[in-house]
Amino acid sequence: MVPLSVRLGHDERKPHVRLEVIGFKHPEVVEPDGLDLLVCRVHANATPVSATFDLSVSVAELLDLRNYLAQINSGNGPPATFSMAGGLFSLSFAPSRRGPVLCAVFLKSIDASHVRLEYLVTLEPESITRSLADLALLEKAAAE
Repeated sequence: MVPLSVRLGHDERKPHVRLEVIGFKHPEVVEPDGLDLLVCRVHANATPVSATFDLSVSVAELLDLRNYLAQINSGNGPPATFSMAGGLFSLSFAPSRRGPVLCAVFLKSIDASHVRLEYLVTLEPESITRSLADLALLEKAAAE
């Protein structure tokens, strides 16, 4: 699997989250469709805070996120929350007809230290389209 990144957010100067998919956690084992675990590094950026979290996320969790983004990209959709990596990483979306989609990012780590990070990301239509394109590459890479 070729490493790739999925970014949610407008640009580097504003709050965003970037999910870097490094590869399969168990490349020697073939899992049922969508259940493969990915080694991911989540980069959280909300000035003045910048943090990195290493997590295991399933392919199915990211495909569910992609399907939801496709739904809200074509118009107003229902709010939704996606809990990934056993609840260590979640994204909550609040679409609105009157403006950009708000995405609440929640990350926590309990390994070396207890860290909890929550912040909001504003998603404009072009940033959702870019995220969808990134997630489409993930589906191709996972199938190979």
